Amino acid sequence: MTARDDLVRTVPPPPDVDIRVDWPQVEHDLGVSLPDDYKWLVERYGPGSFDSFLHVFQPVAPVATIRLVDRAERAAEILDQLREGGEAIPHPTDELLAVGATDKGDTIYWVTRPGDAPNSWTITANGARNTKWPHFDGGLVEFLAAVMSGEYKVDVLPRSWPGPDPLFTPYPSSGECRR
Repeated sequence: MTARDDLVRTVPPPPDVDIRVDWPQVEHDLGVSLPDDYKWLVERYGPGSFDSFLHVFQPVAPVATIRLVDRAERAAEILDQLREGGEAIPHPTDELLAVGATDKGDTIYWVTRPGDAPNSWTITANGARNTKWPHFDGGLVEFLAAVMSGEYKVDVLPRSWPGPDPLFTPYPSSGECRR
């Protein structure tokens, strides 16, 4: 069984997602190729939240708060500010690409090493109010499957999350999410 199968079994996707993304344009806008598992996740689940708490940034979205390019740029600015303020961050800013966030402000990042092999990228996270940087040695879908099933607990996320029967909740339709 693959991580994709595990995620679909643990957190079923919405039944009628119709997301079309111009991936070459999104990757051009970001200046980097994106992992295949992320593309699958976006096209299979669409915009929404995992167990009403974790939000995966979207390549195309009507609002900047979930738009991948906007959130990645802002997260890089924040990392640089924290680093300038003396905070120890275990990776250079250009090796961290924000891919998700929680309702409490915790951020999920890809560790973009090697830069030319996005399917090899791993995951790290940082809590909004701490200096921990737990690392997950796998891609985004593997991370979500492990976290949502309860097999992997992330130090910066609440111990009580996710609940025993996690759900994916699509965002209400409030605009065109196609590019």
